[in-house]
Parts: sequence; structure tokens; C-alpha cells
Amino acid sequence: MRIISCTPALLFILITSTYSAFAEVSINGFASIRATSSDQDGDTPAHQGIEGNGELSFKDESLFALQARADMGDGLSATIQIVAEGKNNFNLEASRAYISYELTPNHRISAGRFANPLFYQSEFENVGYAYNFARLPKSVYQPFEFNTIDGITLDSDFTFGQYALTTKILYGSWEGDFFEPLTGETNSFGLDDIVSLRANFSGGWWNIYGGVIFNVLDGGEVDTDVIFAAAQPAIDFAISQGATDVEVDNFLNAIKYTGKDGRYSYLGFNIDKNDILIDFEITRYGIKDSVDVFNQVWYASLGYRVTPEITILVHTEEFTQDNVEDKFLSKVNNQILFDTGIAFAEAFREYEFKGSGVTLRHDFHPNAALKVDYFLGEDSRTDVGDFSIWSVGIDLIF
Repeated sequence: MRIISCTPALLFILITSTYSAFAEVSINGFASIRATSSDQDGDTPAHQGIEGNGELSFKDESLFALQARADMGDGLSATIQIVAEGKNNFNLEASRAYISYELTPNHRISAGRFANPLFYQSEFENVGYAYNFARLPKSVYQPFEFNTIDGITLDSDFTFGQYALTTKILYGSWEGDFFEPLTGETNSFGLDDIVSLRANFSGGWWNIYGGVIFNVLDGGEVDTDVIFAAAQPAIDFAISQGATDVEVDNFLNAIKYTGKDGRYSYLGFNIDKNDILIDFEITRYGIKDSVDVFNQVWYASLGYRVTPEITILVHTEEFTQDNVEDKFLSKVNNQILFDTGIAFAEAFREYEFKGSGVTLRHDFHPNAALKVDYFLGEDSRTDVGDFSIWSVGIDLIF
């Protein structure tokens, strides 16, 4: 019996049954049932969570979710969302659980667990029906482990004639397990003092948006079991050649994650005019003064609404990384350790890819859309190489 995996379901039932006695409870949900096949030149899948063995999978990109909202009146409400993803064997997870209070008709404060608003569509990236892509571009919307935040938010809405502005301010933290693609291992990791600021400005057929996130890292086992462990042979050799304790400490402080500042930012726009659809988003993120260089990624798409029910979309995307700089090693004077730090940074930047695809969307039902997608890409990792992904599936809301 899976007690842990059932806990969110029990919590969901408890909240809905308890509050239904004295509050108006609304329940809705969304789902994606998708058949996906991915293949590549090498032995490693191009994207985490999508198996790259060329076989057809109905689990990799399928999911089901339920959300319950209890309106207790006088501006107070409670919300919980549980999600079961095929890639996690459909084990249930509480992705959102928070209470909200309406300060004014234009301002709402909430506390609890939220979707991490890393980028523009991060808060609803699991709701496939909400966008025309079969999957949001992986260059930007990778499966980050820290996709939730425990904290507090302030949401605000403003209108200026025919224009609308929405903003969100968030403060919180995250702790959990982090998958390191370079080692294939999962280790504990954390983000503290997360501050997120985002804004969305729209005017009818156009929309522009942007946001930033600041945080302080807690390296956890990623520091001790991955970075420090990999560096130990070089440290031992440096000590044998006369490296001092101070030089070793300076080196460890340079390559560790703990205490370093993370930065995430994004900017983009979308257009929907005369059945022509344009989307563009560019993001930049990384960890300051660390072995992990900054990433600059983007995607663009051009679509046409052939009929009210049928949309064709062509899209392209790219994930690139900055060149390695030695600024983070400014206090490392030992040449052996300095060279080791540079080698670490080079290893961390070996992951780049680009690709293009085409998607057909058919809204065959007011609440459901059939999507067919084909994507071709090129990955810089030698154990990946050229890759392809095709899928067919249904996204729905209820």
C-alpha cells in the first residue's frame, strides 16, 4: 500500500468534504493523454522524462489533475491541486495548496504552495489545453525539480482604459531532490529567500510580459556528493604538490553552490490578430560566480488559425550557454586547483541544443483538443546527437 502517494488524495477529499458543509466548493481539472516516441543518435534521451528508445509511450507525457477551490465568503478561499503524471507512475502530488484573501477587488494575498513562476507559462505548463504547442518548448520549459514554491504572494490587477496590467510578487523557498544530467544522479538541494517579480501588459490582440527571480542556493548533497566528490582526486593531487589548506578552502568555496545567488529572467510577447499567431520568449538564468555558466534560451512560433477549430503551428527553439569565464576562481591561486575549476565549468556547459517542429491542433470539442506534433533537434552531447520526437494526443479541461 502506497501511503505516501495517497496522502494528497486523502487531503483533497478531506478539504472538499470538510468545506462543502459551510462553503461553496468548485472542482475542475485537466488532463493530457499523449502517445510519444523519441529517438536519437546516441544512447541518452534528449530530454529528461521522455524516453529515447524509439518505442511508443503513453506514460511519458500523460497526466491527470484535479483542483478544488472552497469559497468561504468575505474574500477568503482555499485551493488545492493534485497532479498524477505518467512519468512518475501516476503517483499523486499536491502541486498547489494555498489559502487566499481578497484585500480589494484588485489585490489578492495568498499563502501556501504555488507553482514556481520561473517563466511566462510556468504556472500553467501542465495544462496542455491552454496553449497550441503539443508540449511547451523544452529550451525554456525544462522539467525543473523546483517547480513549486512554499511562501506568500501578492497578485494585483490594473486597468488603464483598453489596457490591462497584472503583476505578481512572491517570496518563499524550496527544498527537494535535484537531478544532475551530467552524472545521472539525484541529490538533495534547496533554494532560499526566493523573490519573484513579474508583470503582464496586454491590449486586445497583443501581450507583452517579463519577470525576474532571485534566490540563494543551498547546495546540499549536490555540493558534497557531486561537486566535492568529483574534485577530490584533484584536491589530493594538489595537496601532494604543496597546496595549502587556505588554497583548498578557497577552491571549495569557488566551486560550491551553497550561498551563491541564482538569477532567472524572461521577456516576451504574443500576438493573435487576423488568425495569425506569433509567440516569442527569451530567458536568461544561471548561478552567479559558480561553475555553472549562465544559460540563454529562446523560442519562437508562427501559427495560423485555418478554421475556428484547426490551428497549424511551426516553431523553433535554442538552448545555449555562455563561454566559461574564470571570474569565479579569482581567489584560487593554486594552478592545479584553478585548472580543475575551469575543467568543471567546461563540463557543466556541455549541454546545448536547437531544433524546430510543426504542430497541428484540432479543437474537436469545446473542452478538448487533438494535437499532432513532429520535432527535429540537434544536441551538443555526443551521447545524444541528432534527435526526433513525434507525438499525438488529446488535451482537455473539465
